[in-house]
Amino acid sequence: MEKSHKSLSLFEFQQRFVTDNQYLAYLSAEKWKNGYACSKYGHTHYCKGNTLYSRQCTRCKHTDSLTSGTLFHKVKFPLLKAFYIVYFVSTNKKGISSMELSRKLSLRQKTCWYFKRKVMKAMESSGKSPLVGNVDVDEFFIGGQESGKKRSRERA
Repeated sequence: MEKSHKSLSLFEFQQRFVTDNQYLAYLSAEKWKNGYACSKYGHTHYCKGNTLYSRQCTRCKHTDSLTSGTLFHKVKFPLLKAFYIVYFVSTNKKGISSMELSRKLSLRQKTCWYFKRKVMKAMESSGKSPLVGNVDVDEFFIGGQESGKKRSRERA
């Protein structure tokens, strides 16, 4: 069963990810939380790579960058802005448009649209991992208003 994550407020998010090193350290901790395994051959011994937080396999000399195999692979805009897109997409209940992301982050709308689509695809629930146990539904609506009945707030 997946563990539940507490959502950060925007203020908490901004305090947590101020410098490049903070979000790179977070990404590194998440990527290699179960230990390092070479993406080419699966070897587990490594040394520091050429760039910050990259790792080089000591056996085959293959270097794994911090962003390889993640949503952030080959992102051509600042990673901090990519983190913000992930934050906004995952915390906005009714969603957020690529135009709004573009205004908030000073990026092109099409760039925001492509990355938002990538984030949403990664967040998609698949048949391989259905919801289990008690599932709380925030809003629920089936059908329309019954004919002849008035809603509770309407006056007679």
